[in-house]
Amino acid sequence: MADSSTGSRTPAYVAALGERNRLLAELRRRGARGGVIALHRSMVSGRLTASLALSTIVVPLLLTGFVLLALRPLGDAWLAMLGTFQRLLELPGDVVSHSVPLGRVFSFSIPSLSTTASLPTAQEYTIVGVTCALALAVSAFLPRRFLPIAYYLRFGTLVQLTAFLYFAIRPDGFPYELPPYIRSLFEIGSAVLVLVPIVYAFTLFPFDIAMWRKVILTIATVAHLAVLIPLQATIHAFTIYHLSVLVMPAMFFLWGILVHVFVFISFYGWGMSWPDAGVSERQERPEAPVS
Repeated sequence: MADSSTGSRTPAYVAALGERNRLLAELRRRGARGGVIALHRSMVSGRLTASLALSTIVVPLLLTGFVLLALRPLGDAWLAMLGTFQRLLELPGDVVSHSVPLGRVFSFSIPSLSTTASLPTAQEYTIVGVTCALALAVSAFLPRRFLPIAYYLRFGTLVQLTAFLYFAIRPDGFPYELPPYIRSLFEIGSAVLVLVPIVYAFTLFPFDIAMWRKVILTIATVAHLAVLIPLQATIHAFTIYHLSVLVMPAMFFLWGILVHVFVFISFYGWGMSWPDAGVSERQERPEAPVS
């Protein structure tokens, strides 16, 4: 940069300003220990090769096929697990099996309970109301670092409040019963299992992560959900049976498919933190602090 009064020489303050901006730009890239903070792979555009594109299509389709084939033995395992939980918790009724057809060539079975839940009485109104009041009070006194939990408690209280209003207006008009509800949990869970490899095909497989890591992460996510689903259905059945259908809307919105989404995001975030394929452990270490 040239100055009109001093010829071609750059004023000292301009040079100092440029050096200051350079140092600030460098410091923004440094972590607390002086290492370089690299851009996350989700913010960096990569090169999509033919082999990567092919594996992004073929491998998730193969994994989806394996999940579909596993639904039959998995349904039998769910039936046995639900029967064991029903006896341990002394829930009335029986464990029944329902066939779910997928077209004309394939079908599998999912379990359900014949346990029924009653309409809310004064006792259930009192228990659920006191619980909501406590949750709201806890959310108001939580430290700021627990703000997401506070919002979750407030949202849950709001959902439960809508159920209170509904039963106050139409106490006999609630259209849902416990057995179809438990069955729908297993149906939704089965659909989520099949969708896991497909969603990973668009969100995980295009990135430069070792293929065996992608496959292991997909299997781990499916396996985790496969164990979670019957446990989730049992907790829902036990809670709704003892607290009436008053808590069914909140159970579905707060601890239904939302839990599956949380599980998927957790596994996905873990997988996206893995190193790139071909990047050694030595290359992953942070640089020495700047002296």
